[in-house]
Parts: sequence; C-alpha cells; structure tokens
Amino acid sequence: MGLKFPERHGEVIIRFEESVEIPSAAEALMRGLYHDPDRVRQGFKVLHQETGSIIDILMPRRSRLREWADALPDRPKEAESFLKETTEQLLIREQRLVQAERELVGQLQESGLDDIYPIPLAAFGICTYRDPAVKIFLKPLGRFSELMQINPDTLRQAVRVHFLFLLLLIAGADLDGQVYVRGGEEKDIYWLTSIYTIRYLRSQSAELIQGYQEWVKAWGGKLPNQSMLNERECEKTRAAMVFWRRQANISWEECWRIINQLEQQPSGSNALVFN
Repeated sequence: MGLKFPERHGEVIIRFEESVEIPSAAEALMRGLYHDPDRVRQGFKVLHQETGSIIDILMPRRSRLREWADALPDRPKEAESFLKETTEQLLIREQRLVQAERELVGQLQESGLDDIYPIPLAAFGICTYRDPAVKIFLKPLGRFSELMQINPDTLRQAVRVHFLFLLLLIAGADLDGQVYVRGGEEKDIYWLTSIYTIRYLRSQSAELIQGYQEWVKAWGGKLPNQSMLNERECEKTRAAMVFWRRQANISWEECWRIINQLEQQPSGSNALVFN
C-alpha cells in the first residue's frame, strides 16, 4: 500500500477500538429479518391455536368413527347428528385456520433481508477523520454473521482488516512522509479500502473473502473486479492513491485518468511528480 501508521518513540500509533455497544444505526439489523416480530409471533400463536382446535374436534370424531366401523351405532339419528355437528364445527374452524395462515404467510413474505438492506456501515463500525480513529461494533457483526450463516470469527477478522486499511488510508503517511489532506470522501475511501482488503484476504483463505464480500454487499459497498487485483493494476492504484491523498482539489477519477495517461506515454517522457 505504500503507507505506514504514525509512530511515537518507536511505537506505532493506532487508534482502533472494538466495542460491545449497539449503535442506533444497527437497530434494524439487531431486530432481525422481521419488520414486526411481535406481530409475526402472534400470527404463529393464532395459527397454533386454530390448528389445535381442529385437532380437538378431529380426535374424538376419529375415535367415534373407528368405534362405529367395528359396531354400528345403536341410534342412527344420534350418529347423524354427531356427524353434522362436527362437520359444521370443522368447516368453521377450517375457515379460521385458512384465514390465520393466509395472514401469517403474508407477514412472512414481507420479512427478509430486503427489509434491512442496505445496512448502514455505521452499524458495524465508524471512522473519524479529523482525529483518525476506528471503532468496530461486535454485536451487530455477530448478528449479521448469524443471519447470513457466516462464521463469526471469520467475519470479525475480515472486518478488522477492512477497518485497519481504512484507518491506514486516512491516518498513515506515504514513503515521503506526506499525510492525508482530503475530507471524508467516503465513496472513494471505501472503494480503495475494499481493493486493499481483498488483496490481503486473497493470501489468507477463500472463507475470509466470501464473508467479506457478503458484508460489503450488505452495506451497499462496491467490490473491485478481478482486473483491479493484478500486480500491474495494483501498482497503478497505489500511485493514483498516493497522488489523490495529497491533492485535495482533484477527484479520484481525475487522478486515475492522469495515471493511465502517464502509463501510455513513451519511455523517457516526464514522470509524474507528487507535490
């Protein structure tokens, strides 16, 4: 990456905290996949009750039918009355059962990941720019790993790497000692962070990459394509990133265009000088 954290008395200074608090941005995530869990829970309760009421009618009816199959009823009229009465009860209960099930299915169809996506990145961690520091929220990460069936330790490790690169990008100095001079341009910063995170995780394990990719998608981040990860493109990215960090008045797109133009220049042309 070509950057290093500041040092004091030979020790690296990293303001990196992991917290068990739950930020307000994580409320929807912590609630889970149900927009109104109490309503869905009540729906299951009602359906359970209606199912039980039908069973309460069917069980004695079944017992009586088995009895009459072995020995015909002594009084046909009583048997007729019993059958009509229980049939009417079943029809009423069945209508209530179907209605309860229809309502519950509708509630379940309204629930799912779409109800909480995209999840604000601030639900998982925050980064301050003026006095560079990172805080990661462990409980929302655990909740997300539970919902997505991702190993929580794997996800936590990948997210740590992401935020460490993010912190390095805004708090670190380049090889010439130059520091970050731009504002909190989150879109470009997150994009660059994801490139370096993916590059690092590729050397670790496929499980880390898969967990990281799911997490980035969850908060609407952009993942680099494979061409951005080869050595040539990574070197161009590093050069553009260093230039971009030093030039507060030039966009990332413009920095990238300049680097590509320089690459296309014939050998011996003037090289880019970082101010």
